[in-house]
Amino acid sequence: MVDDSETILQHTVASPGAATSRRVEKGIIGAVRHLSRDIGTRTAGSKGERRAARFVERELEALGFSVETQRFHAPSTVAWSEMLSHLILVAGVILFPAQAVLSYLLVLLGFVLFLLEGFGRSPLAWASPRLQSENVIAKIHPAREPETRLVIIAHLDSPRSAFYCHPSAVRLLRSFYLLDTACQCALFMLFTVAFGGQLLSMERSRLDLLWHVGLALAVPPFLAMLAIFAKAASGRDTPGGNHNASGVAVLLEIARIYSRRHLHKAELWLAFTGASEVAAYGVRKLVRRHRKQLRDAYFIVLEGVGRGFPACCSREGRLIPFRANRRLLNLAKRTSQSYIHHGTGLVGNALYLGEGFQLLSRGHKAITLCSRDETPFPRYWRWVKDDHLNVDPRSLRMSLDFLRAMVDAIDHGALAKRGRGARRRPARQPPLSAGSAPREGQ
Repeated sequence: MVDDSETILQHTVASPGAATSRRVEKGIIGAVRHLSRDIGTRTAGSKGERRAARFVERELEALGFSVETQRFHAPSTVAWSEMLSHLILVAGVILFPAQAVLSYLLVLLGFVLFLLEGFGRSPLAWASPRLQSENVIAKIHPAREPETRLVIIAHLDSPRSAFYCHPSAVRLLRSFYLLDTACQCALFMLFTVAFGGQLLSMERSRLDLLWHVGLALAVPPFLAMLAIFAKAASGRDTPGGNHNASGVAVLLEIARIYSRRHLHKAELWLAFTGASEVAAYGVRKLVRRHRKQLRDAYFIVLEGVGRGFPACCSREGRLIPFRANRRLLNLAKRTSQSYIHHGTGLVGNALYLGEGFQLLSRGHKAITLCSRDETPFPRYWRWVKDDHLNVDPRSLRMSLDFLRAMVDAIDHGALAKRGRGARRRPARQPPLSAGSAPREGQ
């Protein structure tokens, strides 16, 4: 861990006389400490999330930005929606001997709801209490007519923990999710056969055999339902140091840098979103309200950039991964090659559905910037020890430099589309035939 006295970057977003609730601390780590230590837990719609939004507003206004606040209502959690989809399927399996038709309908409905959850849609989220959350947005206009619109996103809220998010158990989380998915697929196919057999008067002994097999296959979904219920009922709120006070701190530094430097061709939006941990409601509300303006925009999502070396997610998704935007991906590769000591290249995210996944699955051009150390997963991911001590100021500085290099490249036209008649490379000269002399000038 880096000593707190080591100054990496002077955090000077607020003027000396500006009213601010946090203590003036040196280094980029100052914002992380204020969010995860002074404010503490910031779950979606909570008082802590609102305090974090006010903090960001004050910092941006001190820089001279005109701040837009977008308020909306979001579910307090999607854990109940995930649990209900499993409960419906398990209930359908149990009811088969008594009500074959109702049993098959419940299994079918539970399987469809599970697939929708896997694609980031929570159709039963209305069952959770709705709380007010908000986005904080600042815009930086270029000196000339903008050719590209870039939106950088960092969510304000912190996640909720569960026993299966323990560092020793998180390695098994992906494998258990795949087992749960395989069992639900098998149950759907098995009960389709059993329901057809019931209609065709199949022998009762064979139907009982299919039912008993279904009961065995329903064990992993039942255990998953209990795990999700435990998270919804007794999960602990986390301080969210690396996930995602680190992203907010880096985005505030980007705001400070580009409040003094004028962009030339790119219009830059800085979006601090709320309710990220409940199916990314904040970013979804952002793109919905500014649908016309953000139709062709590029998105860079900052998530967990405070531990390890910068890396970009090339694919995101648990069931079917979505590939990051090709132009942004190529730019990230070039930046990583230019900053060899600042980046680890590309990684995949099949662990959770973040804001990058929600954007990509809806057809937006996005990429997620994160950090990785010696482990393939973020350190203390969604765990109660994810406080400011879990964040390394050197990682924040490297992520800042990496992001700044990408923004500068975009401002210089790295993502500009080529014209139809523009040639990507010079035409190749035809090879010389044997015995022919080269022409003059060759």
